[in-house]
Amino acid sequence: MIISNLSAPYKSLYVIGANILFVLRSLENMSVDPLELFEKFKISNENVSLAYFNFGLDWLYMVGAIELTDLGDIKLCS
Repeated sequence: MIISNLSAPYKSLYVIGANILFVLRSLENMSVDPLELFEKFKISNENVSLAYFNFGLDWLYMVGAIELTDLGDIKLCS
């Protein structure tokens, strides 16, 4: 769900996407492996499953906030 007032806000794609962007901006590397990104994301977002994390990545990709490298790593769009 993108936005819903019926469930916990941490399941909103806006919140998940914002938290993913926060983690990406805090990393020193230009790109990161998706599973490594998920492990760093889980430090501050314990209640979010891998499925919702992937939905958040899909959302960010669709809005043009992230892109994939040739190796399958994730990086912020400039």
